[in-house]
Amino acid sequence: MAKKKVLLFSFLLFLGLLASAVGGFFTGRFISGMPEVDVRLNWWWKLSTLNFFLASLYVTEFLLPVKSLPIKNLAGPPRSRIEFLKHIALAKQTLLVCVLTLPALAVSIVAGSIPAILAISYLPAMVIVALIACTWGTVVDLSPTVRKIGWKRNLIYSVILLLFSATILIFTITIPKVSNFIWETVIGQAIFLSLFVGIGFLCILEDSYRSVRKDLAEMDDNSR
Repeated sequence: MAKKKVLLFSFLLFLGLLASAVGGFFTGRFISGMPEVDVRLNWWWKLSTLNFFLASLYVTEFLLPVKSLPIKNLAGPPRSRIEFLKHIALAKQTLLVCVLTLPALAVSIVAGSIPAILAISYLPAMVIVALIACTWGTVVDLSPTVRKIGWKRNLIYSVILLLFSATILIFTITIPKVSNFIWETVIGQAIFLSLFVGIGFLCILEDSYRSVRKDLAEMDDNSR
């Protein structure tokens, strides 16, 4: 049985890497005809972020489904957010996502003639997107509370992120040098995106932790 699981995991990982390379090729081909580097880079990071998101879904659905995570064997609710992240194996999930997206990134950068130094500046935001997708994808399968009212939470997250964006916009308008750096340079845009998705991850982490803790506590009470 263990050998079959290893073989299945290896096969699914191979399929994911193959799909990643193919996706990276089409991404590179799509943007390669665009004459301006800024335009190519703009399309590249958006499509690459989508690749990170899709890879995250693949990991949570096939490579590391909820039933295989340590949290399924947890005796009670997680005592801290660190313990929660440890028991949903978020570090392992994110590492697998990065491995899966590596072919797509490499192929698309070469095929799309994207400067590697500029591309690297967007990687932190993409990794945070993977953290968000893996956390949310796991919790949706794990928590009845999130499945029931998840759409309401999505609205709340959207409002928080809009308020954050509005705050940054107002702040940058009042300071022209900061505005020029954030909106007119690649590094500035990458920093803003990292902060933007970072706030989103913190919101989802807090909500996920509280929801899972509540559900596991109720299950523990009902089992007594």
